[in-house]
Amino acid sequence: MKNQMPVYLCRRAYLLLVLLAFVGCQTKSDEVQLLSRFNHVYLSVADMDRCIAFYTAAFDLEVAKHVKKLKRTTEDGMSTESDINLAFFRFPGQGFVLEVGENPEFKPENSSANYLHVCVEVKDIETAGKRVEEAGGILSRPLSLVEIEGVTAKTMFFTGPDGETIELLQLISGGI
Repeated sequence: MKNQMPVYLCRRAYLLLVLLAFVGCQTKSDEVQLLSRFNHVYLSVADMDRCIAFYTAAFDLEVAKHVKKLKRTTEDGMSTESDINLAFFRFPGQGFVLEVGENPEFKPENSSANYLHVCVEVKDIETAGKRVEEAGGILSRPLSLVEIEGVTAKTMFFTGPDGETIELLQLISGGI
């Protein structure tokens, strides 16, 4: 009888470990994973050259991409091209991006945070957009296809509950 007790406990412990391993390996449903990660934060600056010099020197950020043209195509097929001056900064080995756009008329107001929008990368932008609207977000720029220097993505912009701007981004090809 003394020898049976440890075997019984070992079997129970083994079954518990198998159950825990099974539960731990379960993935969340696709709906839960729609808003999978932050992609970037955007800041405006008045002088891009000064900005690049500062962020690369002060923080060892790398310029992952420096963009001068943007092509936007709406769902109805209408395309427009714009001259822009954007830089995408990244810490070595990290995926999160700081997007900086030059606006010569930009006047910083430093009494509060200066972030103009936050971007959330999603797997299915249409479904994620519906979810944002259902949560109370207000569509401010409808779905469009954006192309910049080898990167193609779908984007949508929303206004959040406190007036903040949120971009949804679904990468189609390329990357920063």
